[in-house]
Formats: sequence, C-alpha cells, structure tokens
Amino acid sequence: MSSRPRIDLNCDVGESFGRWQLGHDLDLMRYVSSVSVAAGFHAGDPSTIRATVEAAAGHGLQIGVHVALPDLLGFGRRIMRIDPRDLLDYCTYQIGAVTAFAQAAGARVQHVKPHGALYVMASREAEIAHAVALATARADPDLTLLLLDDTCAETVEETGVQLATEGFPDLHYDDDGQLVLERTKAEWVPEDVAGRALDMVLNHGVTSLGGRRIPVSAPTLCLHGDAPNAVSVARRVRRTLDDNGIDVVPLNTLLSRS
Repeated sequence: MSSRPRIDLNCDVGESFGRWQLGHDLDLMRYVSSVSVAAGFHAGDPSTIRATVEAAAGHGLQIGVHVALPDLLGFGRRIMRIDPRDLLDYCTYQIGAVTAFAQAAGARVQHVKPHGALYVMASREAEIAHAVALATARADPDLTLLLLDDTCAETVEETGVQLATEGFPDLHYDDDGQLVLERTKAEWVPEDVAGRALDMVLNHGVTSLGGRRIPVSAPTLCLHGDAPNAVSVARRVRRTLDDNGIDVVPLNTLLSRS
C-alpha cells in the first residue's frame, strides 16, 4: 500500500433550480473525487438531479445526497426549528429521490451530507443528528454521514451509520472551531484556499479568525460549488495537493467500511 497521504475532495453540486442556474458542476467534477447532490429542498429539481447524477457517474465520482431544510428562498442557510419526526421524513424523502436517479444511472449513493443550517444543527444538536442519521440508516445502513466533527458521534453511531468528519478550507472557523457561514458564498483567493487545504491534510489543523489553531482531522475536505470562482479554487486546490504528493480518492476508499 502507498505511504502517500490521501484525502477525499468533495463538492456540493446540483444546486440549480428551474431556470435559475448556479455553479459550474461539470468543470468542478474534473477536480474532486466525491460530490453531494442537492435533493430539492434548498436547491435542485428532478431534471437537475438526474443530469447531475449522470455526470457524476460518468466521472466515476462517489455520489452523496445533500439533504437540507425546506428553504428554497434562503438556500437552506436559515435556521429553522423542525420537529425531529418531520426532519426524519424530510431526509428520507430527499435520500430516496437522489437514490432513484443514481440507480437509473447505474450508480449508487454512498453518503449523506446535511446542507447549510441543517449541517450546523446536526453537528451540534444530538436530537437533530439522530433524525438525520436515522433517515440515513433506514435508507441504507452502509451509507456514511458527513458532519463537521465528532460532537454527535455517539448519537450517529447508535443508528449503525458510520460518521465521517469534514474540513472546510473555503470557510472561516471561529475560535470555538465552528464554521462561520456566509449567507452568500464569497469569492476566496484560490492560493489561500489551497494553502488551508494543505495545512488540514499535512498538519491536521487550520487557523481561526482569532488566530487560534483549530484541530481538523478529517478524511474529506469540502469545496463550495456556489462560490463565484469555484472552478478556479478547485483547480488550484487539486494542483496543490497533487504537487505535494497527496492522492485525491473517493471518501469510502478511506473508511474502514469501504
């Protein structure tokens, strides 16, 4: 087995809706190894899901479901108080939609990742994490659930689902290690994002806005597809990882359940 460092590079895709187009999914897919496909609640529609899944399958990428709160107007980035029983149904519905399109494309879903506000809530609140994890387990216990850290690991693993944590080189962290969400994704300098990605892979950490070192030990790094210069960022990150002898591979090849 190679001793070279390995990392999964994932991207959120399929976030267009109807005539509203967002992102450059086909270009981004050249640089990542996994994608999370919007499932209709914060973005995405049936035709967009189908086309996105088919493209990801064609690129040989790991396919995941990007589940969200029912918030098209706010792009899923607004905190909403949802009964966990309703959230279970919302996530089950979204996982089922993307799974059906994946099966039609001769591929399969391999992970679930909450989006935006739901991601923050599920990473902090055990009750929310349990609802998302239970929906994941009921759909397929072999699916992996992606969250920010292991705060809710025990709750997730009680459902039989494997948890994988993520690093975010194109978002700021506060001094408590929480993400600083942008309501509208800002443009980041590609070299800065690449440097932060390299820091996460080789040094297992990142510097917060307040100058603190935040530990980041994660098998996958996320790049946001809705950034104005997302393709330039992804290209630079991938080149930097390649140039530093780091292999970019799909997430499930890095996990014990792969």
